[in-house]
Amino acid sequence: MNGLQLLDRLRETENKMMHLHRAIDKVSSEPDFKESVSVLTIVVRDYQQQLDRMKEALGNMEVSLNHSSSQSGQSQQQIQ
Repeated sequence: MNGLQLLDRLRETENKMMHLHRAIDKVSSEPDFKESVSVLTIVVRDYQQQLDRMKEALGNMEVSLNHSSSQSGQSQQQIQ
């Protein structure tokens, strides 16, 4: 998985968490939904762990635009 894919997945996960937080806020005040709130809380915790892992992976990635540009330039030179 490259950095852009990881960033897209991170955004998608954050978006899902935002929706879950809204759902939890909406149903948390109703006693009939106690079990639902518990399940949603567990899901949010899992998503948060995923986010933390993805952020750590992004932080550990080396971004070298010059390196990839020089590689493509070398490849083009070899083709000619």
